[in-house]
Amino acid sequence: MVSLHLVRRSAGAVLALGLLTGCSSGAEPAADAAAEERPEIRIAVAPSVPLSVPLTGLAASPVATDTAGVRTETARTPDDFRAMFTSGSVDLATMPTAVAANLAARDVPIRVLGVVDSALLKVVGPAGVQGWDALRGQTVRIPFRGDAADLTFQILAAENGLVPGRDVTIEYGSTLPDTVSEIIAGRVPLAVLPEHFATLTRTQAGLGEVLDLQTEWTRSTGSGSLPQSAVVVAGEFADRHPELVARIAEQMRETTERISAGATDAERAEIAQATGAPEPMVGAVLPTLRLGWLTRDQARDDITTMLNRFLELSPDSVGGRLPDEAFLRG
Repeated sequence: MVSLHLVRRSAGAVLALGLLTGCSSGAEPAADAAAEERPEIRIAVAPSVPLSVPLTGLAASPVATDTAGVRTETARTPDDFRAMFTSGSVDLATMPTAVAANLAARDVPIRVLGVVDSALLKVVGPAGVQGWDALRGQTVRIPFRGDAADLTFQILAAENGLVPGRDVTIEYGSTLPDTVSEIIAGRVPLAVLPEHFATLTRTQAGLGEVLDLQTEWTRSTGSGSLPQSAVVVAGEFADRHPELVARIAEQMRETTERISAGATDAERAEIAQATGAPEPMVGAVLPTLRLGWLTRDQARDDITTMLNRFLELSPDSVGGRLPDEAFLRG
């Protein structure tokens, strides 16, 4: 026979175990909630001086104290960005606006936070050569077929009397570094390059700036900017952390404006480390970029104009249609 004393002890043990188990299971949601309130920010970045500027100092900023940390990963091609957002491995990115629009048109939830407004895209070639007429009968190398630089150049060339394939020949590279290497080696006479690679090429090869495509685009279209590069956020992350996302956007605006007015030594060093560009070049190129930050609302009309022009020339470049309203309205 089991004694009443043992039964009472067993019942007490069961009750205690139940209380402990209840406390344990109650702690897990609390821990999950805390983790939800302090998410890690996963950022995809292009190794570009102007596109690195808004992110400079973010990991050490007051914004980051409300997170579990900031982790960055380099994306070197448009396909890298597509893969990262499609797989859900990033929350935030500085990336080509057209690539982001393509993803949104294909129902990948992605939204614009702001635009890096800058003289990002240049045609470089022999020193002293300038203007569209200088390109007639020439071959121009563009790093990626069908990307924003390619479409922008084709649109502007045609509007300036140069029909691609007839008046000017376009060749495509496989990577941006390959195009840079070939023009520095003299195997390519002219190339369309983003900054800071345009300045790197001109400096090392003694070349000149043939055209500033930002200036050409605004003159041709009447837009206030050429919004080729945007800071975008994954829709799910924005929905879960709206206040944090708003603070990140404000931090990026403040950083861009401050660095545009004059970067500190520490900021130049951070940008150089993030991009692989020599620090003296970072210091030399920043003042030439006319860097600015446009909010989503400020950039909406210019983005729409650009995407419509791309859609006319190459529907596949933006996913066959314009993205839905959430892309530009959050």
